[in-house]
Amino acid sequence: MATQILLIEDEIQIRENVATLLSLKGYEVSTAPDGREGISQAIVSPPDLILCDIMMPEMDGYQVLDTIRNNRSLATVPFIFLTAKTEEIDVRRGMVSGADDYLTKPFTLDSLLRTIEGRLQREALREANLQARLEELRRTLTSVSTHEYNTPLSGILGFTSLLMDHFQEFNEEDTLSMLSMIKASALRLKRSLDNLRLMEELQQVESANTTHEFYSHGISRIDADMVRQLAGKVKERQGEEIDCQVEVANAALDCPEAGLRLILDELIDNACKFSNGSQPIQIIGRPEGINYRLSFLNVGQHFKAEDIARIAPYTQFDRKIYEQQGSGLGLSIVKKLLTFKKSPMTIQSTPAGETSVTIIFQQVLN
Repeated sequence: MATQILLIEDEIQIRENVATLLSLKGYEVSTAPDGREGISQAIVSPPDLILCDIMMPEMDGYQVLDTIRNNRSLATVPFIFLTAKTEEIDVRRGMVSGADDYLTKPFTLDSLLRTIEGRLQREALREANLQARLEELRRTLTSVSTHEYNTPLSGILGFTSLLMDHFQEFNEEDTLSMLSMIKASALRLKRSLDNLRLMEELQQVESANTTHEFYSHGISRIDADMVRQLAGKVKERQGEEIDCQVEVANAALDCPEAGLRLILDELIDNACKFSNGSQPIQIIGRPEGINYRLSFLNVGQHFKAEDIARIAPYTQFDRKIYEQQGSGLGLSIVKKLLTFKKSPMTIQSTPAGETSVTIIFQQVLN
């Protein structure tokens, strides 16, 4: 299929000459005599590249460019200005607005073709890179979700089959143990699905450049009993005993209860998941002036400094080395929730695997 070029030019002679020359070179060219008509044509039939004059009546090239860049379906279309203006300030304005290149009239056919081909090649490389990244994300999602959903499902199906097929062979203690494992697997699966829904919700909020009332407004209290209760739920979900030391001072925090509980749940889960069991997990909360410092400490898998910047949905670090639970959403959810309150999070980890995650909340003082 021929490359489609939209030419927006108010001077009829230039418009017809350029359109004819490009057509002879194999391009499919549509033309518009002004900015409004050009935008209408671009929306109805998105081109592969736009050539646009700057000095036009009613709607100049800068206004056309702004409109194009603010249209989601056209935002990445290569855009080249054609103009007699050669002042540096004019060139800079066009580039700052998002133009890809600038051709000064009069220009030769050779320079026009080289500019068009260069921009189309760059766009092709960008598209190929995007497709490669999407393919890598697809493979990651398939790998993570298959493991994360099938593992608890296998546990549920396996223990259920044992109970149904050999019910009379098990004593009460064995039966309760298997029922406990079934419950832990179901809780793990439910959490994975809940996190998937929550991440989609938070990403929609982020793309809309808004905040979510449910997670951004409100006051909640934190105390040791609340943290211990959440830690108990994490232990139940993971189906194993975890030694957890809680030293949390009572405080009122500028954070809605739903958001605080999600943050605590994710960070306790993360600390438990990556602990090697050699030392207890520590959760420490202390007032510091108008702020409140909450830290989660564990000893286990090393969290590399370069991985901190790579925290993102469905990203798991060193998955080929360590067998990991979870879908890689936990820290991403925490980061997004904290952005609503502008609360900083820092992660420090030594090569020996001593890792601390610290969050600073603002206190609500009487």
